[in-house]
Amino acid sequence: RQALNQPGFIVIIMFNKVIYTIVIAIFIFIVIGLFLPSNVSVERSILINRPASTVFVLLNSFRTFRAWSPLAMRDPDAEYVFSGPATGVGARLDWRGDPRQVGNGWQEIIESAPFKRISMQLDFENQGRAVSYFNIEDRPADVLLTWGFEADLVEGHGFFGSLLARYFGLFFDQWIGTDYEQGLANLKAYAESLPATDFAGLDAEILRVEPVDILYIPTGDRPVEGDVGASLAAAYQEISTIMQENSIEMLSAPIAITRSWDAHNYQIDAAIPVISADIPLNGNVRAGRSPSGTAVRVVHKGPYENMGSSYEQLSAYMAVNGLEEGRVSWEQYISDPAQTPPSELITHIYFLIGEEPAGQP
Repeated sequence: RQALNQPGFIVIIMFNKVIYTIVIAIFIFIVIGLFLPSNVSVERSILINRPASTVFVLLNSFRTFRAWSPLAMRDPDAEYVFSGPATGVGARLDWRGDPRQVGNGWQEIIESAPFKRISMQLDFENQGRAVSYFNIEDRPADVLLTWGFEADLVEGHGFFGSLLARYFGLFFDQWIGTDYEQGLANLKAYAESLPATDFAGLDAEILRVEPVDILYIPTGDRPVEGDVGASLAAAYQEISTIMQENSIEMLSAPIAITRSWDAHNYQIDAAIPVISADIPLNGNVRAGRSPSGTAVRVVHKGPYENMGSSYEQLSAYMAVNGLEEGRVSWEQYISDPAQTPPSELITHIYFLIGEEPAGQP
């Protein structure tokens, strides 16, 4: 009994109790950890009062992500590098930032289903990989956008690293969910600042247009109330007469080049692309070169008087894609209206992008 009451023996007992307590705590920590989920999933949703086409385009590239992404807003000084295609599968964004804020990593689009879903592979370097996705549900009056995050918590980790990751997984919904809520709110504000026109069915393509020789007649300043079609028809007839007299071959379908258009007046050149414009000219006909540069081309099918809707969709398409409308646009009349029913007429509408040279004749 005296030995049991010795200070040294008491210390040993207390030490053993501490060891047993630690061992039991570690055992409990391991057992509970093994039953925690090895995967984490986070989702947040928001309603956006814009067409699915607008939401999809904004998310199908990284052009505008700085306008709404919580990643960009958390560390404004981070460096970003874009690679791969501009849109869709393969578009990639690498970033390097403050380790306390966004760290280093990359994301790449791995799935792109138009107007429905976009998925991205995320890599946070030493912090692991994950998949982020956007589900776009088109509704009658708006779009339900869901932003999701999925990660395998134990991939690439050792035994104890996996246990810690499982415990950290308990906080992912709060950590990531808060960022996603803010990001969705930012995206909603940005999307709803853009035109509301739905361009989902628009047949649009961005291409490089090369200049060609043309014979043309400038209309000068004409009142908008005037008959534009009649003015163009008369101009094409005059150009065709000159071509016949000089045996000039037509290179492609006639075009109408809009130099300016406002609420009161317009300036349109009626032009026909030709093999060569090196001929003596008289009357109103002039020789020049067609507009050239990077342009958006839209295919319009139907009557000429219905092209207003195609122009409206094209304007929305360019705004959402962050493309600046250039100084010149033009129409090319692929179908011969004398031989084609109005409902089958094909017209190509071109808008130059930005401030590239317009190819003035």
